[in-house]
Amino acid sequence: MRSHRMGERFGRRIPEIVGRYRETLLRLANRLGTTPELWVVSEKHAVLMLEACARVLDLPPEDATDRAGEEDLLASTAIGGLWAGSQARLVDLLSAMEALQRHAFDAVVELAAAIPAADRAAVIARAATAIGEIGSLHARNAAQNYDAYLLRQIEQANSAERVKLARELHDRLGNTLMLAFRHLELYRVTTGSQPRGERHFAAIRAALREATGFARDLISGLRSEAPLTNLAEAIGDCVETLNLRGLPVDIAVHGDETWLPAHHRDEIFLVVREFLRNSFAHAMASSISVRIRISPALAEIEGADDGRGFVLGEAGGRGSGLSSMRERTEHLGGQFSLFTKPGWGTRMVAWVPLPRETAVADVAAPLRPATLG
Repeated sequence: MRSHRMGERFGRRIPEIVGRYRETLLRLANRLGTTPELWVVSEKHAVLMLEACARVLDLPPEDATDRAGEEDLLASTAIGGLWAGSQARLVDLLSAMEALQRHAFDAVVELAAAIPAADRAAVIARAATAIGEIGSLHARNAAQNYDAYLLRQIEQANSAERVKLARELHDRLGNTLMLAFRHLELYRVTTGSQPRGERHFAAIRAALREATGFARDLISGLRSEAPLTNLAEAIGDCVETLNLRGLPVDIAVHGDETWLPAHHRDEIFLVVREFLRNSFAHAMASSISVRIRISPALAEIEGADDGRGFVLGEAGGRGSGLSSMRERTEHLGGQFSLFTKPGWGTRMVAWVPLPRETAVADVAAPLRPATLG
């Protein structure tokens, strides 16, 4: 099937498609079109996505596969965070993406009118598939970073509240307890203890000492529970140990780590560590990334490298490691998937449901040293 230069012709229509897209957003009162600063970002994203479609439409069918549009996904990922930061609703984002895909397809149908009838249906079908796949890919990446931005906001708010509470406890309760304890000691020195009151005096002093120690531990615990410390640092330490070639490794943990029970945190770390071991040892990659998103009900883990990939089922020495990653994830009630093929890198995706209630003692427990080896 010939492309009939559909990609080139589609590319020349991009400004017109973007214009129709803006008109639709304005008609729907979608903030991505009505808010000037949001439209600047949305317009750039629309052009990137449509240009990716144009490139694919002129490629041979066998080449327009897994990586269609991936060159611009970093842009769509960043745009998701910008949209969230501007307080656009997720429904606005998804509605806008749907409108953009619809206008892109309408343009393809208009262009296909000039194609011989024998090829027209096949060209339109292929274009519809490309637009759908690229649009879904961009929407997913933008939505993921939209979600990650909101989780970071929650994380920062929770962290700020813990720090504020620790400060208030220290400045008000802690100092008051210490002052009371010192006044009690001063009273004893200046007045002396009567034999009959010694037992009561000792009990008051012990109670104050216990309350002071409890306040100190509570303040220390609140300050040490800052999110993202244990898991992110553990993964960073693992990278330093395994990364003998000095590859660029991008690690991002979004959300509040205190939502993770200690056991779940340990198991997630071990899954990520196994992925990193395989990437460093076998992939011959030039870059590696790890993304973890934590919400109150779910933890999502994604790892990717741009290495040589492999045929699933022919993993060689990696087979036991892959089984271990899957088993750990499924043991927590989650799901694990691995996507790879020779020459296309490797991507690991897993999600783990989190229990609704997490004991404070379990949340605050650090990663056990024995799991870090």
